[in-house]
Amino acid sequence: MKKIIYTLVAAVMFISCEDQLDRIPKDQLVEATAYQTVEDLNRGLSGALGNLNFSPNIGFNAIFTDNTKIGVDNGGQELNTLNAILNAQTGDRGLWANRYGFINDLNRLIEASQTISPSSSAEAQIYDNVLAQAYAFRAYAHSTILLYYGLDFMDPNAGGVPYVTEVSTSATPSRLTTEQTLNAINADLDLAESLLPASATDINYASVDMINFLRARNALYSGDYDTAITIANDLIANYTLADNAQYFNMFNEDADVTEVIFKYDNVQGFNYNYAGQFIFTGTGGSFVEASSELYNEYTANDVRRQVVFDPTSDPANNLHVIGKYPPNADTNYINDFKAMRISEMYLIRAEAHARKMTPDFVSSAADVNAVRTARQISGTSSIAYSNLIDAITAIKLERRLELAFEGHRYIDTKRYRNILNEGMVRDASDCATIACSIPVNSNLWIFPLPQTEINSNPNLASSQAPGY
Repeated sequence: MKKIIYTLVAAVMFISCEDQLDRIPKDQLVEATAYQTVEDLNRGLSGALGNLNFSPNIGFNAIFTDNTKIGVDNGGQELNTLNAILNAQTGDRGLWANRYGFINDLNRLIEASQTISPSSSAEAQIYDNVLAQAYAFRAYAHSTILLYYGLDFMDPNAGGVPYVTEVSTSATPSRLTTEQTLNAINADLDLAESLLPASATDINYASVDMINFLRARNALYSGDYDTAITIANDLIANYTLADNAQYFNMFNEDADVTEVIFKYDNVQGFNYNYAGQFIFTGTGGSFVEASSELYNEYTANDVRRQVVFDPTSDPANNLHVIGKYPPNADTNYINDFKAMRISEMYLIRAEAHARKMTPDFVSSAADVNAVRTARQISGTSSIAYSNLIDAITAIKLERRLELAFEGHRYIDTKRYRNILNEGMVRDASDCATIACSIPVNSNLWIFPLPQTEINSNPNLASSQAPGY
């Protein structure tokens, strides 16, 4: 049975980097009274992790891109996102607020820990683990913010994002550079790893492997391909790609974790209902469907097609119901989110081999072929690359198939657009009444800073992303 997550302090809407929580009645809980023991810290960690919401990533990456089309039961839902409307008032789907609010929760834990001393070696392990989790997830959250709101992940001198490390009533942080933001992320990851007890291997929390996965992902995205390959080699040596049955069960009933390195343990009370980004989970029907183009990219013998598309789909009549997050045995759509899987690490290594100074297209193709072979019910033919365009085209497609509706398509299209000289293009059959394309040079490939944040923080007033 999944663990019940207890929230020690009620979550609030994070309006800006200025922490409004200090303006409270004298009889309300603050850190000094809410956190008095190591066990209090441990419960506070559970409450904080409960506020890590992946719905904005899952929904936006799918609905904004060529992985979706308007659903047969659409009554006006998600039309702005389907029509590629992204603005500073409402366009970020609450991602900025959620991630900085989550960071605020973690910073409160870190601050509170300074007044608490473990009374035994057992408590010391719990204490260190709480801090390790807080630093690891603070880095994780900032990585996500940088990916969407940073001006260029590949340019160390481009505008990054504010890195918030304290609870303050008056802080007005500025954008750091990309390099400064990544340095702060890596410092938190190093500190987290140094504090993690040897027993910290639960895939529902940060572990050394989860930390290294994030390091490899950031290394790839920032152009440090040798580091990405080195870390990928170590992780791939210790994990097995799921076979067909294991892959199906990983998403159906959350019954297999063979290749999972980190997942969000969705539970009753903190159920973010990922399926609800696309379908009416109470009454049935789809307001957003998978695109016909995506369906046609899967071969008939690919087990992923059985997972991505719900059995109620009717391809002959152009109905493609998204089934990546099924109702499960309890029919409540309480799906864990597999945020880090070893298959992605194969594709990270494949891309790094293709993009490094001296490309290794043989190794790159071998990694993509390994994923393709693992997902086929029967044999598949191998592929080979002769240049970067061939390699990135194939890797982009394989990431689309493997990571569909897991929060990657927008980011991948954004990352590859300058190599392939293409933005987002929906198939004509999928865009009769919604946006068919986003140009390669569109300002929409960077999220705008929320206007409420700019209004309350003068140091960000001149830092809005171009085009907003």
